[in-house]
Amino acid sequence: MLLLHAVGVVGILAGYGQYFLDFTAANLFINGLLAAWADWEQRHGSWIVAVVGGIGVEIIGVQTGWLFGNYGYGEVLGPMLAGVPLILGVLWWVSLMGCGHWTNRLMEWRNWSSEGKRGAVLRASIAATMMTAFDGIIEPVAIQAGWWQWDGFAVPWSNYGSWWVLSFLFYLMPRKAGKNIGTGLLVAIFVCFFLFLNWFPWTR
Repeated sequence: MLLLHAVGVVGILAGYGQYFLDFTAANLFINGLLAAWADWEQRHGSWIVAVVGGIGVEIIGVQTGWLFGNYGYGEVLGPMLAGVPLILGVLWWVSLMGCGHWTNRLMEWRNWSSEGKRGAVLRASIAATMMTAFDGIIEPVAIQAGWWQWDGFAVPWSNYGSWWVLSFLFYLMPRKAGKNIGTGLLVAIFVCFFLFLNWFPWTR
């Protein structure tokens, strides 16, 4: 996973953005498989909820303009269902599981309990904030790459508010304890990847 993204960053910053970004969907699919393989023994029902639910809320968002605001996806992300690339299900799953992983690590480090109602709300709040911050660093790159576009000059605040609320509700669901190391690693790699592309100039 690290090698694929390192090659991608170098290629994009070297001026070959058009070539590398055309393989975004394939790259996400391959990395999703690697993360799933790493976490396979910890698989549980929330994986399905993350994939199907993610695609579902995206369809609602694209078709109605509710939740996130008025936006649409480009063709580069592959096959679509009702205007939403199916690969977005993988991105939602990786993001939700990976941010959950880092939330658990943070709470363990700080000796914060996730037990009981207060602990569950604290965990959901932290993880939802991580998810929203993650989306914040994706947005500029995604728009420049042509993955999706917004109606208007800037990303609406409703997008970030909906990300937080939907993520918060997901993390409140009953869950099976697990480390999710594969998706946690992939989210960390994603963060580095998008930070590089936010910091340095590049073209599509």
